[in-house]
Amino acid sequence: MIPSSKWSLHKFFDRHPIIRSYLPATSLYQPALLDSFLQKYDTVYIKPSSTHMGKGIMKVWKTDGGYALVKERGQSVTVSTLGELKQLVDQNAGNAKHIIQKGIPLAEVNRRPFDIRVMMLRNGAGKWQYAGMLAKVAGPDSVITNVARGGGYVTTVRQALLQSGAVKPEQASSVIRELVRLSHQVCTHFNKYKHSSQIGIDWAIDKKGTLSVIEVNFDFPSHGLFAKLPDKTYYRTIKRLRSQYLARRARLKKRKPASR
Repeated sequence: MIPSSKWSLHKFFDRHPIIRSYLPATSLYQPALLDSFLQKYDTVYIKPSSTHMGKGIMKVWKTDGGYALVKERGQSVTVSTLGELKQLVDQNAGNAKHIIQKGIPLAEVNRRPFDIRVMMLRNGAGKWQYAGMLAKVAGPDSVITNVARGGGYVTTVRQALLQSGAVKPEQASSVIRELVRLSHQVCTHFNKYKHSSQIGIDWAIDKKGTLSVIEVNFDFPSHGLFAKLPDKTYYRTIKRLRSQYLARRARLKKRKPASR
């Protein structure tokens, strides 16, 4: 079995001719890469390869006097030299493997960045089906959009797009359709990685309206996020599709002949 990590997933999706173009520049982190990434990009993120929910994510960027780092949320720590920055990253990273990734200038709602979660589930026929989407808005002092860890909130994608100004109002519907179309492609390709019955895809949209894949959550993507929306339609759809799929799986298991 392929190990489930951000790095292995990045390499897997990088082989897809279409999805590849939606992946931000990413490498397995090593201190020697820090300088070259910061030369190319204004901001970079350093993420634990095997954790989720925004845990342990560091945002690093250049300042007038050196460099700054924030881990998850709170006040930034500043240092003067690249050597000091590498030490600071190492102190925060510990022994776990990390990836380093180009920072995306996320579109913002009231000066707070947001990303988009698209929820895909297998239905009663075992086929992938779009179930809903929402926008996750970061907390006031957070560099992550995970609602539980970052102190943020959820809203509808249309509302976030209109408030952010990332796209023109008349383009919002086409962006939403594109998110659904691309998410189907992600799930179809994911079938070659391992089996999953529910996937939550986190999409970035930058201040110019460009989409990028942030993360593919396939173990236990949160249903509860959708319960936080005032309109519970998506939440009910998710629960219905999940119930249909589990019922199908139970039927198939019952039909399967017992092994001798």
